[in-house]
Amino acid sequence: MPRVLALDTATHACTLALYDEGEVRGCHEIVARAHNRHILGMLSVILDGRGLADAVDAIACGVGPGSFTGLRVAVSVAQGLAWSQELPVHGFCSLAAQAHAAGHHGLLQDGDCVLSTIDAQIDQLYGLWGEWREGAFVADGKAFVCAPEDLLAESSQPATVVIGSGARYQERIPEDLTSAAQWLPEVTPDARVTAELFGTGTLALQPEPAHALSPQYVQRDIGWKKLSEQGRRD
Repeated sequence: MPRVLALDTATHACTLALYDEGEVRGCHEIVARAHNRHILGMLSVILDGRGLADAVDAIACGVGPGSFTGLRVAVSVAQGLAWSQELPVHGFCSLAAQAHAAGHHGLLQDGDCVLSTIDAQIDQLYGLWGEWREGAFVADGKAFVCAPEDLLAESSQPATVVIGSGARYQERIPEDLTSAAQWLPEVTPDARVTAELFGTGTLALQPEPAHALSPQYVQRDIGWKKLSEQGRRD
């Protein structure tokens, strides 16, 4: 089993973890807009005095969608570490990782139709539909971005659980898609879950060279707003 270092900074959570021979050592902190000031210190804690080459076989990195700055932090750190020791990397969807975190923390039940969301901070949300099935999240379609009112179901049934920061738009999302849903806005990706899933082979690693890793910006038509126009951020 490979020793996998997982990291994700697509949301307000800065989360890193190392899976090594059945054990997971991780750090998970809510540090909105401060990922770059914390991530290397957290990595030092996780490595616990060991060199990167002596502790890690592969690096799994959340590539979004999510915070523009956060994605650049995660990808640049993952690439820098990988280049320094010639380690392979694997990019994963942060919305899917968030759903896996919810399931492995006991927040989902088998058969739940899940809408994983991240607040895009420009009056839109990033989303991914899927189902929690036999202990795993199975995506239904691809990640997307839209205004809450324009959300369309890519699943055959309404959501039974809506997770992630995009849930703050609850009152604006069409009721026929979420009327009976449980809302879990505090769920974020958790590298401790992600590292274990890749380390045990539950999720397949697809190693590639560091230069191939890049943020996945789902957003195409960005209507930028000044901070004063964006409203309060929790």
